[in-house]
Amino acid sequence: MCRYAQSYLEISRSDLADNARMVTEFVKRPVIGVVKCDGYGVSLAEAAAAWVSAGVRTLAVSEPQEALTLRRLGFQEEILLLSPVPCPETLEALIRARVILTVTGADCARRCAAAAAGRTVRVHVAVDTGMGRFGVHWRDMDALEEVYRTEGLTFTGIFSHFAASFARSERPTRRQLDRFLSVTRALEEKGYPVGVRHIANSCAALRWPETWLDAVRVGSALVGRLPVTISLPLRRVGVFRAMVVERRTLHAGDTTGYASLCRVRRETEVAVLSLGRHSGFGLMNRPELLRPVDLLTCLHRLLRGCLHPPAVRWEGKTLPVVGRIGSQFTLVDAGGTCLKPGDYVCAPVDLMLTPPERRFV
Repeated sequence: MCRYAQSYLEISRSDLADNARMVTEFVKRPVIGVVKCDGYGVSLAEAAAAWVSAGVRTLAVSEPQEALTLRRLGFQEEILLLSPVPCPETLEALIRARVILTVTGADCARRCAAAAAGRTVRVHVAVDTGMGRFGVHWRDMDALEEVYRTEGLTFTGIFSHFAASFARSERPTRRQLDRFLSVTRALEEKGYPVGVRHIANSCAALRWPETWLDAVRVGSALVGRLPVTISLPLRRVGVFRAMVVERRTLHAGDTTGYASLCRVRRETEVAVLSLGRHSGFGLMNRPELLRPVDLLTCLHRLLRGCLHPPAVRWEGKTLPVVGRIGSQFTLVDAGGTCLKPGDYVCAPVDLMLTPPERRFV
């Protein structure tokens, strides 16, 4: 069997390490390195190692299994789980692994305390300031005080999450920050130990220093894939390599792809690539809400995609797609090249989907 993968994501460890270093030097606060979603596509272990190499001492994940995997891999840094856990058995495993838990309300706090069974269980309290997903509502001080009165827990931090730190306007972010600070001040005035305050995610941390507080949570900046322009020269980590599996000639009048929508007008040399939508090639985010701004954004992306259709690169040449992008295989114009089966082309992938294989250089 051929030992070469037909497609893979090539990742530079030095780029990961450089991005982590630039972020930690820029924010001048402790960084909580978020490595959720399999390290944003570059692998949980490699993302965690990059943060640790930059001096990060706390890692954060969104699923219990990610936290337990980090421990099995030998990471001894603090690990913060950013979501609640309803399963007692899972809570028990997390406590044994010394994972810092997130408390989202009084019921959640009682579950964590029950699973503690006399052991020290560190928790961070989540406050909902506008994301609407997890946490005690910022106006509900009675519910927050009930959380802090729960016995058997050690409260070492409090956090919230920005919903629109990628927006052009700072107003939504400022509104959430003000809400969060009003909560922490009120708790401190009542004598409750709030611990480390953190709310800034990647976009906020790299745009607005006033959001830094005691620590920042940074994840997507590690792979250099932010939806905003920032001053740091972060590198986009990850180059997709796709193998040529066949080279063939299409004659004038031949059709390609499902529904035979593309008909070539002249004899065309094409390369069949092991590349498609399953690997994120040519995908476009669709609007989730039918707001005018979402529809306009979608139309803009569609127009841009028509004017600048997806293409691949090989030895400095741009090879346009011929016909439709397939789910697994796509044709590109190979005319004027010596491209042959077994060669690899470079393809842009906007969405960090988990590839069939990752290789680190």
